[in-house]
Amino acid sequence: MPRRPRCYRMTRVGCAARVGALACALVLSCAPCVAADAAAAEPISFRRAVDLALQHSGVMGIATVNQWRAREAYEEVRANYIPQITIGSGLGYSYGFPLTLEGSAPSVVNFNSSQSLFNLSLRQFLKAAKIDWNASSLDVQDKRDSVILDTALTYAQLDQLTGKLKALGEAQSAADNAQFVTEQRLQQGVDSKLDLTKSQLVAARIRLRIAEAQGQADVLREHLSKLLGLPAESIAVEPASMPELPVISQDDDLPARAVENSLAVKQAEEKVAAAQARATGEHKALKMPIIDLASQYAYLAKYNNYDLYYRNYTANNFSGGLNIRFPIFNSVQKAKAEQADASALIAKKQVEITKNQVSEDALKLQRSLRQLAAARDVAKLEWEVAQGDLEAVKARIETGNANTRDQQNARLDAEDKHAAYFDAQLELSRAELQLLRLTGELEKWAIPPR
Repeated sequence: MPRRPRCYRMTRVGCAARVGALACALVLSCAPCVAADAAAAEPISFRRAVDLALQHSGVMGIATVNQWRAREAYEEVRANYIPQITIGSGLGYSYGFPLTLEGSAPSVVNFNSSQSLFNLSLRQFLKAAKIDWNASSLDVQDKRDSVILDTALTYAQLDQLTGKLKALGEAQSAADNAQFVTEQRLQQGVDSKLDLTKSQLVAARIRLRIAEAQGQADVLREHLSKLLGLPAESIAVEPASMPELPVISQDDDLPARAVENSLAVKQAEEKVAAAQARATGEHKALKMPIIDLASQYAYLAKYNNYDLYYRNYTANNFSGGLNIRFPIFNSVQKAKAEQADASALIAKKQVEITKNQVSEDALKLQRSLRQLAAARDVAKLEWEVAQGDLEAVKARIETGNANTRDQQNARLDAEDKHAAYFDAQLELSRAELQLLRLTGELEKWAIPPR
């Protein structure tokens, strides 16, 4: 082996290349920080990550508030069957015949009560409000699945990037060594300046991939910290804690299962039922009688001249009974009923669109699994071939048919193929998780019953 020359004995090209390699080493010195931070932080299991995400999710909070609002909307309609009681006063001065004040006779104190007794249209509106309330629970479950999917994808991708950064770090080490060997061979007149430029290009590409992976890992860790409500620097994944994804067969009728279990389809069907109930209510209001129960009490004073204009004046007055109304002709209500019919028809069409969309998405994901699995297998085989090439280069070095640079290039190729295998595995996992959500099996996988 030739003795390593000093920098002042290098050519201008060799010296510049060596300075570039040193700069690369300084730039890449931050890459191991990811692994160091992960090692320093206490690993969080996948199950705990999902539980924390569900507890701190703002999306879940909004869905829960919407469910509460839907319940209060139902209670508002139901309250029409409960007596509505008001008490007040109509104090005022009267000159001559006592006229009314805003529809009420002047009184010292008055009491009014009213409630619905028979109203078929109101009954349908109450049914629609209850359906909306029940449908809001489906929205809560849908948002719950969304949070679980987001957490699972982030957790899996962060784990993948941690392994990828480790592989790229080893590839960068091999690239630096290969570049150094090329510099030495260039000084000895064995390699050309083009060979050195090629080795520098390989190292630069590795640096680019490390920078991309580093940036993605930082963003994912920050996103996961927001999901879990924990500081980003305290988050480290525990790969072994993730449950194994189930095997999905291409022969299963997953589109039909997805349509059957889809929360989006169920919500669309609930909207149809609510719209039909409202349409029925509007039509009943057009032709069915309405009966309300009402009562009123008023204490009347003499200074309002009641004793002068009414023969049998009394201070205490009460009336109560039924208020019955028969609709005869109401063009405004007729238009409202037709609008409700149109809304119900739109809701029915939306169900068909949603079913078709869910079915197509499920079939697309199911078929993509075969392609992604094949891509994963290809990436794995390419990695294994690269490892075999590395072992072959090591054997040729012993026989003198290869040099150190050949070995470093082979190692670089193996680590690069290893990183590509990580990417292919993640894409396959992403599609499998999305398909589990479509078929309604995501929560069962993420939070298995104990």
